[in-house]
Amino acid sequence: MSIIKREKSRIGMYHVLAQGAGNNELFHDDEDYQVFVEYLAKLMKEAWAEDDEPDRPYFHTYAYCLTPKQFRLIVKEEKYQVSAIMQSISQLYSRYYSGKYNSYGPLYRRRYYSEPINDPERLEVVMRYVHQEPLRVQSSGFTVHDMDEWAWSSWHEYVGQESDLPIVCEKPDACHDLTAEQWRALLSKPLPEGTKCLEPKEYRAPKPTETQVLSMVRLMTSATNWNEFNAFPKDERLKTIKQLLQNGASIRQMEKLTGIGRGVIQNL
Repeated sequence: MSIIKREKSRIGMYHVLAQGAGNNELFHDDEDYQVFVEYLAKLMKEAWAEDDEPDRPYFHTYAYCLTPKQFRLIVKEEKYQVSAIMQSISQLYSRYYSGKYNSYGPLYRRRYYSEPINDPERLEVVMRYVHQEPLRVQSSGFTVHDMDEWAWSSWHEYVGQESDLPIVCEKPDACHDLTAEQWRALLSKPLPEGTKCLEPKEYRAPKPTETQVLSMVRLMTSATNWNEFNAFPKDERLKTIKQLLQNGASIRQMEKLTGIGRGVIQNL
């Protein structure tokens, strides 16, 4: 599969999204969220001994939002390009996560997603989108009705809430003089109808192989192979095929393995 080339920002500013692999959670408890934000602050501000400009940040952060299965950032390149920003924060947190949960395998789903931000108008829309993320998330056990309820975003930095999290965000130049109440009103403002930002990619479990489909058939029926299954009465086969489709088998697989026409299977 070819990799789609990322669109570059004219001013080096990006909205980025990373998701957990296999629809898994990245954050399980308060410590996980806290550690991620602390890593973000460290990466931005830490000065290395060999650095000839120790007071110059490695990158700028304008907003962030962490929810159980993903995180969003609005960042601007400085010394670090966006790819280095995402590689650094992802690797730091992945090492922490693997050590804490004794986990193996990839933590994140493929590459991160990014969109360029090129002007103040788009930045304002994306700022609202990122901070309103907890209201949109649909996840088991996760319900947020008001942005004040969710501690793990930069919302508190803009609206003046108390927090134990490090301050990491810079205020955009165009809105630098807004008060906390003005920020609350701005970031709470409903998004324009049809607003498109980085949408979470729906997780789709991989299709079962033909061997796995046969294993399901053996569990559902007395058949041990496809010849035995195809000797069953048609109504019984169709009932089982419907169950197989519900468990991830494809119409193409069912047509090939059972000899029943695609049109019949599509109508189940």
